[in-house]
Amino acid sequence: MTGPLRDIALVGAGAVARALGANAVGRGLGVTHWVRDAATASVAPDARVQELAALPGPDPAVAAVILAVPFDAVASVVPALPLAPGTVLIDATNPFGRPVPAGHASGAAVVAAHAPAGVPVVKAFNVLGAEHMAAPLLPDGRRPLLPVAGDDAVARAAVVELARHLDFDAVDVGGLAGAAVTEAAARYWGLLALGAGLGRDLVLVAHHRDGTPAREQA
Repeated sequence: MTGPLRDIALVGAGAVARALGANAVGRGLGVTHWVRDAATASVAPDARVQELAALPGPDPAVAAVILAVPFDAVASVVPALPLAPGTVLIDATNPFGRPVPAGHASGAAVVAAHAPAGVPVVKAFNVLGAEHMAAPLLPDGRRPLLPVAGDDAVARAAVVELARHLDFDAVDVGGLAGAAVTEAAARYWGLLALGAGLGRDLVLVAHHRDGTPAREQA
């Protein structure tokens, strides 16, 4: 990858953060996990681990930060992140099992409300299970569909490039208002995978009836 997001930080060391971190390390990116307790964090061998409380301030090498924590932690975690203006904050959370707080259209809007001024928020990596994130490419060569939403067009394009580098079929869906739909899409995946019993290995792909991949027709 030659774009602007070659060095990333992942907030958390849960299943999603570990899988994305392993994917990014395998694709040659610099990866650091920001966690509460470095002693208990289990991450990819070549990824770094730093405790949030010990971070001295924004790291100029980190161009993007992927938020991969439970949604309940957003209000306390996001304000504590050392984010410099221009750092892209990628929201991979979902407000499962609870209403979005009053006055906010989506979970991503809550993240944006807590982010520092000058930090663009982009919604991505939230519509499929962690088991599809370490190695997204499917046996038939297709890639999982991954919508990317954000109000900052430059940041959104950079996240699309990052996601495609990580082997997702990333699609630019426009502004952050679309994040509410992607959060609903995550619930739809869960309904099929868990509610309907199709299993967590279920992957949604974009494909046209004539056989042309969606991105080629766009």
